[in-house]
Amino acid sequence: MNHTFKKAAAATLCAVFALPCLAACGDTPAQKTLDGTYSLVSALLDGKNVTKDFKIYTATFSEEGTVRVVVNYMGALSTRNSTYSFDGTAVKENYDGEVYDYTLSGDQLTTVYRDYEDEIQITLEKEADQNEVLPVDFESILFGSDMSDSKFYNYCPAILRETTDEGEVMHFWYCTNRDDGVMMDYIGYRKGVKQENGKWLFGDEKIVLSPTEGTWDARHTCDPAVVKGSFKFQNRQYSYLMAYLGCVTDDYQKNETGIAVANSPEGPWVKVNTINPIVPWYDDGDYETEEQKYQDMKGTSSIYWGTGMPALVSIDRSGEVLMFYQSTLRGTGIRRYDFSDLDNPELKEDFTVSISSRGIVNSVGQTCRIGIPDFAYDSESKRFYVCGVTNEKNPPDQTLTRVNSHSMVAYLENIENMSQLCTLLQSGNYTWKMAGYVGPNDTGFERNHNPGIVRDAYGYLPDTSEIRVVVSTGHNSWDNENIFTYRLHGAVIPAPRRSE
Repeated sequence: MNHTFKKAAAATLCAVFALPCLAACGDTPAQKTLDGTYSLVSALLDGKNVTKDFKIYTATFSEEGTVRVVVNYMGALSTRNSTYSFDGTAVKENYDGEVYDYTLSGDQLTTVYRDYEDEIQITLEKEADQNEVLPVDFESILFGSDMSDSKFYNYCPAILRETTDEGEVMHFWYCTNRDDGVMMDYIGYRKGVKQENGKWLFGDEKIVLSPTEGTWDARHTCDPAVVKGSFKFQNRQYSYLMAYLGCVTDDYQKNETGIAVANSPEGPWVKVNTINPIVPWYDDGDYETEEQKYQDMKGTSSIYWGTGMPALVSIDRSGEVLMFYQSTLRGTGIRRYDFSDLDNPELKEDFTVSISSRGIVNSVGQTCRIGIPDFAYDSESKRFYVCGVTNEKNPPDQTLTRVNSHSMVAYLENIENMSQLCTLLQSGNYTWKMAGYVGPNDTGFERNHNPGIVRDAYGYLPDTSEIRVVVSTGHNSWDNENIFTYRLHGAVIPAPRRSE
């Protein structure tokens, strides 16, 4: 098949990624192992360099005898999660009844990629060891790969801070992509431990929630919010509740909000699929009416975004929570749930309202709405804090971005307890006071968006003297997609004095 025709066919046909080994199946497994990621350095077809036809070609080996192979050739993406054997020179990858051969020489692996009758000679080289992780200051990029030579993103964090046998720790959940350059959202988790010098040492990333094929979140799982409590599901008790966004669309429309539970921060997390999505894309509106709105938007610059980007605060440190979420129908919605029994969740007092943005202004004093918020209650100062984006781009875009330059922190005063907070939020009769902003001068990045507040496990502020915020940074210009510049950066805003 000629090379031009293959480009047209690649979008619909899956290529066979490597030449199957014809050796007998009964070989004795080798005792040696590999560790690390090998990435494409060259691809030759009949002596012609076709490396640029591969967007991705990586093989990541573990010492446990597994290998993950990701290939994107001419737009056709495929992934193999395989086992392997290694005798010191030859590698045999075993996947779905087939065996694929590699030869190791120094730091390079060679193999053959078969595309129809063509055999492409592949050379992979081991990536430099990136395992050494150094402690970092909170007011810096906290973790993540080097954006100059990789295409990963980290944004929209949920952060819980607590004291354990290891000392002071921060649990981070955030939106990320699992495969370099592939924009498919997963929820990642890392734990940071505070060191004696005050810096934070973060562990390796663990993917704790993934899209589930054939369900409401088959395309993306992202934007986590986590709170501790007591939640029963299918006769088992759980200690942590996560709310998150999921969708099935490629164009990010009709997002929905679901929940999952776990007994430890790193999981395993169990999706509560008997009631998911807990907030459907049309919110509490009439399905037919909202579907017509969606249909009317087709072919225009508008989209029907749906619901998602949730935030959670515990009301009783047990099963009752306030769940905040973004919504096409109502802006930022608020629901009060009793999730003590997730087989029979209760929406309390028909509590579904929209948040008021009265008093919210951006960094140059212009009125703006509360968007993509997170929340924390300070029981000592009797304040309820919100952080969110400010709907401004200062400096302006150089290449198209969909995120803001500044995040803000604001608060409500004289909130004696969570019961009073619920009553106040339901009434809509309140005015926010501004506490501060996180912008380019604070982080060095032109974009600072999708923020989260560092809270305790129940959504309370750990330190009444300050509000620690983690924003998702990014650039306003980038050769590739701006999303690949998203990283998580800490910032500290002093709590305003009572007289303010």
